[in-house]
Amino acid sequence: MSVKDWTVVVPAAGDVKETARALLALADTPGDVRTDGNGSEFLVPPYLADRYNESLRPKPRRRAKKDEEDE
Repeated sequence: MSVKDWTVVVPAAGDVKETARALLALADTPGDVRTDGNGSEFLVPPYLADRYNESLRPKPRRRAKKDEEDE
């Protein structure tokens, strides 16, 4: 796969380190996370962009089950 097919990930201001950690944790190999834009952006393959986007989606909240009281 050509790097031309990769996706640019632009972190929010001040979130470069946090984004780098997240991308590296999700990547199959560290070589799949490359810096771009003077280190303020990341270039990643499509599979990693998909994983990263999925990780940003809010998780559904689970309701706690009520404990049944013994009477």
